[in-house]
Amino acid sequence: MKKLLYFVTFLGALFLFIACDKGDQDIYRTKQKIYKIWELSEVGDPDQTYIYDKEGNIEKIDVLDRQDSIHYYFKFTYNEDKTVASIEHSTPLYVEKVKLYYVSQLVTRITYVMDGATRMEVLFQRDEETTKITQIVEYYDVVYFTGLDKIVKAPLYQKIIGENPMVTTLYKENGSKALTLNCHRKVTYSGDNIINISDEFPEYSTKVTYDYTYDTLSFNPYYGLPYAYNNLVCYSKNNKSTEYITNFLNDNIMGSQYTTFQYFLDEYQFPRRVIRRTAPEDIPFNTFFLYQLKK
Repeated sequence: MKKLLYFVTFLGALFLFIACDKGDQDIYRTKQKIYKIWELSEVGDPDQTYIYDKEGNIEKIDVLDRQDSIHYYFKFTYNEDKTVASIEHSTPLYVEKVKLYYVSQLVTRITYVMDGATRMEVLFQRDEETTKITQIVEYYDVVYFTGLDKIVKAPLYQKIIGENPMVTTLYKENGSKALTLNCHRKVTYSGDNIINISDEFPEYSTKVTYDYTYDTLSFNPYYGLPYAYNNLVCYSKNNKSTEYITNFLNDNIMGSQYTTFQYFLDEYQFPRRVIRRTAPEDIPFNTFFLYQLKK
């Protein structure tokens, strides 16, 4: 039998940019639909192109791999109620897919599948009154760790699940056979924005905290995308102004990183350009957005 490892995380609320009739439904209803995204430079082909169907649902996302000068696609399928049923990415070497399951249009379970085998399962718990996500439990199959190098480089896994650097570090230090992992993630909100995330690994006396401030006059272009795409990035209404990451071992600070964000907005207060700078180098990194024309 396959051995499952437990990675427990605590999350805050899931909000949508447009209010829905039944609480926080996992359906993309933003006022500005992303069309193209450029990283570093607005010159040349975009790094991502969002392709929509006739009903306005994301059909696929065309991603440009600049290193290999090739395109690959994240293909979306939907349930009848317009919730995302699955997202798939395939190459000649492997096929990866995320499957999503719902109750009343609220995501309750996600599975990550590579080459036909479920490598990871994510379960959601919600507050009964608000329907906001209060806890996530992630189960890792032992095959996940034996194929870790392959999985964490897979584009869909990186985008949907997101590599946890601490999981990778603990795996490298302890190996898959000796690794027993519990990560408790607590998320704190102020209004519609996440202001703090704390990841704790009690077996290894390790903790990572993330503290955020926000530009409350601008809107996050990913806000309202379901958990099916971009993970916690979709959970704050406004755009981050600062991000401060601190690493702890036995309650001692082992390192930190400070990043600032600057925004140039369109007439709807969505970012047209974002400049990210991380201390101490403070080298500017640009991201450019183009949105669908409004009909």
